[in-house]
Amino acid sequence: MAQGDRVLGMFKFGAAHHIEQFAHGLLYMNTLKYFVELETGSPRKDSDEGTSHLWRGNGAMLQVELEGRFMPVGEIREVRSRPNALQTVNVFCMYALRESSSDRFVDPRNSAFGDTFAILTDFDEFMKRVRTAVPGLGSAQELQYGLVTYVDTATYEGPVGIFTKGSDFSFQSEFRIGLLPGTGAPLRLHVGDLCDIVVFGRLSDLNDRLRVQVNAQGRRELQIRN
Repeated sequence: MAQGDRVLGMFKFGAAHHIEQFAHGLLYMNTLKYFVELETGSPRKDSDEGTSHLWRGNGAMLQVELEGRFMPVGEIREVRSRPNALQTVNVFCMYALRESSSDRFVDPRNSAFGDTFAILTDFDEFMKRVRTAVPGLGSAQELQYGLVTYVDTATYEGPVGIFTKGSDFSFQSEFRIGLLPGTGAPLRLHVGDLCDIVVFGRLSDLNDRLRVQVNAQGRRELQIRN
């Protein structure tokens, strides 16, 4: 994400019946562990989900003791911390169209998520409804949300967490809503009907329906054609 990058539009992609449920206010939130355990080939699979920190090996050598002598068995290239506490976190993922990539609009690789899109016409109102709904879960859950930052996992060292992913996933341009510590199981968060702030349609038509215009203040704004 470029420095000072703005979000021009927020989308949800999926099968038609899932997008209809979203429009009626259902946020289906899987755990981070779920995304690790998905079958290879799923666009949602990420074996690094739930990682809290990544260290580089810097040439360190792993050794094991055999008959009183330590023998090298391989070079340590990286060390990943994946605490149990992160595996239970529930997340809801959306696509954020960032100003830096608006000339291309939505990356077509996101068609793997389904055939239907929903775009929020009032994101602030959406988040207001989310914040109102969380206390009704009946258990103490901390709400966190934000854009995902993408890093090169072959060279990066530092904290990761729920809002950092490998650069291979940057085409997904995620915005995430997270509940911590989470439930350890899929969670259905009902935020109230969203039909007044959602427009949806066929995902294959989406980029043809979008355009960016400059308003009177010189800021770029996203518009969607009916």
